[in-house]
Amino acid sequence: MGAPQHTGMVRAVDQDLDKGPVTKAAVQRYFPDGRARFRIVPMPDHGCIYVKNLKAGCSTVTLWLHRIHTGDHEFVPATKRHAEFRVPRPGQVGWGLVTRMLSGEAYRFTFVRDPIRRAESAYVDKILNDDLLRSRLRAAAGMPGAPDEPVSLDQFVAALETTDPLAMDAHWRPQNLNLIHPLVEYELIGRLENFKADLARVREATGLPDVPLEVRNRSARSDASLLDGRPDLRRRLEAIYARDFELYGY
Repeated sequence: MGAPQHTGMVRAVDQDLDKGPVTKAAVQRYFPDGRARFRIVPMPDHGCIYVKNLKAGCSTVTLWLHRIHTGDHEFVPATKRHAEFRVPRPGQVGWGLVTRMLSGEAYRFTFVRDPIRRAESAYVDKILNDDLLRSRLRAAAGMPGAPDEPVSLDQFVAALETTDPLAMDAHWRPQNLNLIHPLVEYELIGRLENFKADLARVREATGLPDVPLEVRNRSARSDASLLDGRPDLRRRLEAIYARDFELYGY
């Protein structure tokens, strides 16, 4: 198959992961937190499979697939929790079918985002405003102090530099790991920056029905960056996500 349609982390972690056949065990190596079953949305009735990449339009795509799967085009979740979405899961359709779909028996698609913007969004949304994820970050990085103490942007970047990439929370770990690279090859890797047009390409290629699309969890867009005036932090983030920059053309 040719290169995926496009509209990395200094440590080449994917070199240590399985590049052979797509098996349940091989997929699960990318998810040491045991959450592979929540990161893959197989739609066998529609001949496609979506791999979630958190902080890159994930909630919007999952809601869209929920509406397609259930036929409830008006459904709106009450919270940000993905548990509210009723979409097929690997255990329900069978891992044998899921791995065949990931191997090429289905249209495989996902979305990526500018790595720096994604890291900034994760910091604002999940570190500044989510007590649980902030405490988990502090614990994973061995930060001194109480779990609920604030985490500065400098501390966040330092924590990323010292945490095993595979063990990072999926909201800020390298996108190539969320996307199970290089085990899975995609027919379309859309960009959040070109979201509606790329999602339309998915629908055109798969024949998915045209159901209402509702953009979820959108943050106020601003050209300003948390890294303005901090070229040192920008360079460090570029190094952390070097593999993502390389693979996805940012």
